[in-house]
Amino acid sequence: MGMLSTIATLLGRGSEDALSVPAMDGVFKPNTLLDSADRVLELPQIDNLAATREGLYCSSGETLFAIDPASRRAELVRQFKGEITMAAASPSGRLAVGVQGSGLEMLDKHGWRHIDLPADCARCVTAGLFGNDDTLYLAIGSRRHAASDWKRDLMSHGASGAILRYRISTGESALKAEGMAFPYGIALLADGGLAVSESWRHRIATPGAGARSRADILIGDLPAYPARLAPASDGGFWLALFAPRRQLTEFVLSEDDYRREMMTTIPSEAWIGPDFADNGGDEQPLQAGSVRQMGIMKPWAPSRSYGMVVRLDSRMKPLASLHSRADGRMHGIASVAEFRGVLYAASRGGGTLLGIATGMETAP
Repeated sequence: MGMLSTIATLLGRGSEDALSVPAMDGVFKPNTLLDSADRVLELPQIDNLAATREGLYCSSGETLFAIDPASRRAELVRQFKGEITMAAASPSGRLAVGVQGSGLEMLDKHGWRHIDLPADCARCVTAGLFGNDDTLYLAIGSRRHAASDWKRDLMSHGASGAILRYRISTGESALKAEGMAFPYGIALLADGGLAVSESWRHRIATPGAGARSRADILIGDLPAYPARLAPASDGGFWLALFAPRRQLTEFVLSEDDYRREMMTTIPSEAWIGPDFADNGGDEQPLQAGSVRQMGIMKPWAPSRSYGMVVRLDSRMKPLASLHSRADGRMHGIASVAEFRGVLYAASRGGGTLLGIATGMETAP
């Protein structure tokens, strides 16, 4: 590729192969509502929110916590032997927790018990949904890479993700969909079907039954990488998006030789691409425009991390959004949950639990 062709491709000019990402406009117009939201508590790497009738849970690394929003405290529930990658609650109060490399841990009235999953599914359980009290659907982000190695899955054009159905009463598990590009969130639609957020395809879709079956796209070409979905109390859903799409990342993904060399010779924290936070470290790659000038990051800079929550209606149409822009701190929103009239959002990058009144005015 010549120099002029390379520049044209990056700028999105005059070629079917030109790289472009959708602008954050309309419903996705940037604002500062996440940075101005109530900061309930600080907890490093907070993630995996799950709301039961009794309480609200979250994870931090290998530890599960119960949150008391009134006292703004997190109480340790259990320490696991691997990173927690998923938490889901059933209508009766069961709590399922995914642990990287070991499968599931289930809490019910009889206490905790371990559940084995197929070996190629246990490393990367990214989301869970109880269809009823006996059926648990699991999003398997990748069947090749562990959840903590998600950057490698992205840069490898990973599409080995799947949806696994687990029957609690019988212990039977079965794949319901395959060939997905890092499914990171799952929700139950009004007609009983499933909606899945595919991060690397920047969309929400109803998955087909097999690796080659066609998925029905509910919303596509999102301006950021979608993560988990949560039901809204008055209908519809909330969607967490953890990092922005950028032309530079799209360009690297299209340049196979460079991408493979980068993955082979450079530590993953220094790869060009999205992340949960931009800590400003010397090892992080610069992106044109996100260089700090006079110590200030501009809010419109093309940062590698971002914070966004989108309100969706029952058909997955976006209605409103809440943001933490490039110069904000509440980045890496990968999990949201409603609990007792408040929307909670976990900023993994900012290490903060945010509380937002569900009737809060949002930007159109």
